[in-house]
Formats: sequence, structure tokens, C-alpha cells
Amino acid sequence: MGIADELKTKRAEIGERIEAIRKEIAEMERQQAALDAVIAIYEPDYAASAPRNRRARRKANPNGTLAEVFNGIDRRSFVLRTLREAGRPITTSDCAVALAKEVGLPSDDARLGQIGNKVSQVLDQLAKANRVRRAGKVDGHRHLWEINQA
Repeated sequence: MGIADELKTKRAEIGERIEAIRKEIAEMERQQAALDAVIAIYEPDYAASAPRNRRARRKANPNGTLAEVFNGIDRRSFVLRTLREAGRPITTSDCAVALAKEVGLPSDDARLGQIGNKVSQVLDQLAKANRVRRAGKVDGHRHLWEINQA
């Protein structure tokens, strides 16, 4: 028997085991539903709890949500104002740092990268609306942005 045949055999065994586990889960769910029905007879107020998620999600940002940062700020207007006040083309990062300063965040805040992502989305939306345009690149990959004068 060759290696490929052995691997195929092992794969088939795993497939059979997966199917057996699925059947076992289905049987356990039926038993659980039956128990819930019996418990409800003795305690009419009983509500079976929903199964919990298998893994808890980690918080994306340890210092709080971006919603807190952007609360009460019109990002589009802010980006346009920042570009006008700069008087020269600036990077997305420059815009993000300006936004962080505007809301009182320190320059080393852990959310600065996420703020940059949101600012980038706003710049792309404004570019589609012909409100801003790319004015070249810095370091060969970071875009410079400016108000579209057309």
C-alpha cells in the first residue's frame, strides 16, 4: 500500500469519526430538548438558556471603541477642513494624527492605526465624490491627498 492510499484510508476514518460525532451531537440535543420540556412542567417560568458561543471574541482595541473617538464628529467635514488648513497635500496618517489631536488623544494611542483606517475610508469616499484627489505618493506607497480644485 502506497503513501497516498494510507492517507486516503486515514481521511476516510476521520470522515467516519466526524459523522459519528455529528450523530452523537444530534442525539444529545434531542435529550437536552426533552429535559427542557420536563423541567418546564415543574417550573413554568423556566426558559432554556441559549447555547453560549464557543469562543469569546477579543476586544479589537484595548483602550475603548472608535465610536467613543468619533462621537459627535463629522469625519467628512473634518477631513476636508484638515486638507484645506494644511495648504499642501498630506498623508492619511497626517490626517489621522490631526483627528486624534482634535479629540484629545495622545499621539501614541493604540487606536491611531484604526483611526487611520477610518480616515482612509473617508478619503476614498471623498475621492469617489470628486471632493479630494490623490496628489502623488510619499515613500513610493503612501498617498498624498489634497482638495480637488476641479
